[in-house]
Amino acid sequence: MRGTTYLLALLIGVFAGSNSIAAETSLKMPKAEGISTIKNPEKSDDSRPAHVYGQIRLEGMQYFTPVPDAPRLTYSQLLSARLSVLKETGWLDAAFDVTGGTYFSRGQTHMIMHEAYIASKGETFKVFAGRKKKDWSDIDHRWNLGVWQPYLTLDSLRPEEEGLTGLFFDYNEKNYQVLAMVTPIFIPSMGPDVREEGGGLVADSRWYRAPSRNLDFNARVNTVYYKLDIPEQAKLVNNGGASLMTRLGDKSKGTWAVVSAGYLPVNDLILKRQAFKQTSDDKLDVTVSPAVTYHRVASVDVGYSFKAVKTTFSVLRDEPEIRLPEEEWVIQKLEPLQAYSVAADFVLTEIITRPIAVQVAYLKVDGGGIEDIDSKGTADDFTLYDSRMKFTNSLMLRLEGQVATWFKRPLVTRIKYLYDYDQRGSLLNTEFQYFPTQKWAVVLGGDVLGVQDEGHDPSGFLNQFRANDRFYGGMTYVF
Repeated sequence: MRGTTYLLALLIGVFAGSNSIAAETSLKMPKAEGISTIKNPEKSDDSRPAHVYGQIRLEGMQYFTPVPDAPRLTYSQLLSARLSVLKETGWLDAAFDVTGGTYFSRGQTHMIMHEAYIASKGETFKVFAGRKKKDWSDIDHRWNLGVWQPYLTLDSLRPEEEGLTGLFFDYNEKNYQVLAMVTPIFIPSMGPDVREEGGGLVADSRWYRAPSRNLDFNARVNTVYYKLDIPEQAKLVNNGGASLMTRLGDKSKGTWAVVSAGYLPVNDLILKRQAFKQTSDDKLDVTVSPAVTYHRVASVDVGYSFKAVKTTFSVLRDEPEIRLPEEEWVIQKLEPLQAYSVAADFVLTEIITRPIAVQVAYLKVDGGGIEDIDSKGTADDFTLYDSRMKFTNSLMLRLEGQVATWFKRPLVTRIKYLYDYDQRGSLLNTEFQYFPTQKWAVVLGGDVLGVQDEGHDPSGFLNQFRANDRFYGGMTYVF
């Protein structure tokens, strides 16, 4: 379980200037045909218009089950906007992709920079500087693992993949690619903003799992009181790394392979803690602080593409370094993991006339546990969180496309069903988008989580959040 979400406020100065940073919870809507530009052939190359894509979305969301301690989280209204701009000149390109939004019922605002970079000109070789998304690993991207690239996860069912930040050297031809990345800074995965309240660690999110407030000590139950100790921002951000990716073959046809390797900070911050016990009281004071550790990550993707069908087999291995804490402190030890995935993507153009994309994929993860250890490397009796992955043995079916027309206007459907055999539970996501005009869309959707046995795997993602069934609706304007 990812327990690093309270660090959001520390990274305000890196890419955003708002009072808090959170994830954009809107699903992406299809872009309007073309990108809006204002053409003027008499202008020079440096004065060429920018390519602009924008989206404004108003959404209301209702959960079926109220949270007794936080009734305000049962319903929310979100107004969000997203702007993507690419500016080309004769000698340099610049681009950014930013999202901002506000939750009316919670009084929360956020601003997120998904990508922001400048790039040199060139057909086959380019240098990028800034935050940039790249295709390091199919399994990491397809299953939202967050091993290669960080994620924004205010809403766990709508994770937003973010780019790494640094210098990218990209030699890219049709049948061959070499990509190298070096970076002096680190921006971790982020989620809901966590704070101290009444001795506990709380967040205004139904997707945050607070650590236990009870601990058995000398055959007696002690109440745990938590305190946050946030280190200086520079200690977390000033952590560099490097990675390399090579592709052979053309992903659009025939056989291809991608091999990636890197030495980078783990995208999820680890937690260390120090406990102080009052012998006369059944009370335990615990100070919690985030820290950075590194890992060696490698992945291999092998695929075959033929017409509208693409098959992919992926392997990913992650080996985190063990970091020992200071005396009287305990820290999380991340166990290595190996993940395997096989997937098939195809478009049903041969069966029906409308282009409907279908994806079938299977994921298997070995390892990936979390164990708390002391300064000598000995396992502690108490563990804050016990797993790094949400899903470990899962089958997924996804369908997306225009399934019908209504009053001669398109009705787009997105459906995803996932079953995890280890958790004995399932997840169903559905969304319908109706476009009365080219730029406006009416959105209606819902999410259902469930498990077959509530007593099986109580710390599993589906079991923990099985009460978060919900539906939502709203409108989106695309320009």
